[in-house]
This record gives sequence, C-alpha cells and structure tokens, in this order.
Amino acid sequence: MRRLLLLALGLCLFSPSAFSQPTAVGPANAILCNQIANMAVGPTTSTRLVQGVLGKTIVVCGWHVTNSAASGTFTFTTGTGGTCGTGPATIIVPQSVSSNAPSADHQSFAFFSTAVVTSGTPIDFCVTPSVATIAVTVYFAQF
Repeated sequence: MRRLLLLALGLCLFSPSAFSQPTAVGPANAILCNQIANMAVGPTTSTRLVQGVLGKTIVVCGWHVTNSAASGTFTFTTGTGGTCGTGPATIIVPQSVSSNAPSADHQSFAFFSTAVVTSGTPIDFCVTPSVATIAVTVYFAQF
C-alpha cells in the first residue's frame, strides 16, 4: 500500500501540467462570407452592390472584377443612398482592370466591415467602374 501511495505521488509530481493557451492573434472568430453581389456591365457611376440594413454590418471577403475593354478602373466605396452619394468613403482606391488581366482578391476571411448603424440611414457598399465594360462580383456577409 505504501508503494502504491509513493507511486501515485511520484506520478503527480512528474506528470505534465496544463499550460495556459497563448493569446490569439487576429480575430477570435473568422467570418464566413456566404453571400454574393453582382453588377453586370453597363454603369459608369457609383452603383450600390450591397444595401445596408439598420443594426447590421456588411463584411467583405473579396471580389472578382472583369473588363472586356482594353483598360479601365474600379473603386469600392461606402456611403448612404442608392449610389453611396451621401458621406462617401473610399474603401479600395482605383484599381486597374483590363481584358487580359481581371482583378481578383478573395480571401478566406473578411478584410473590411461597415459600421453598424442602429438609427437613421444604414451604410451601403458601392462600386464605381470607369467604363461600361466592367462586371463585378463581391463576396460578403451581412449580420
């Protein structure tokens, strides 16, 4: 019995102890973008891709932009109103896109989110193409 007690005590002294978990770097919960917004070719003015909803945020994971013309640019903005015309803020500065080089950036996590507005007018997410030959797909979530 004494040997068993000494063995148990010895195992307790030399058993690995639980170490604390390291501090997480980055977001604790990844956001899955489970929705898609599209803009067909045609507009050359700011066009709303995602309409804001009171009490919800819009998070963006990426985009795919094509152009059937030789050259053009696009810009992503936020603001209110159907064209993000009130209080606009540039999210992605003008990016070049041509017929032989589409612009794509699709990450496995959200890289941008709008502020949550609980009263008044919610914030929309818009794109402004420079030519009428640009088509846009945006991967996003809204919650």
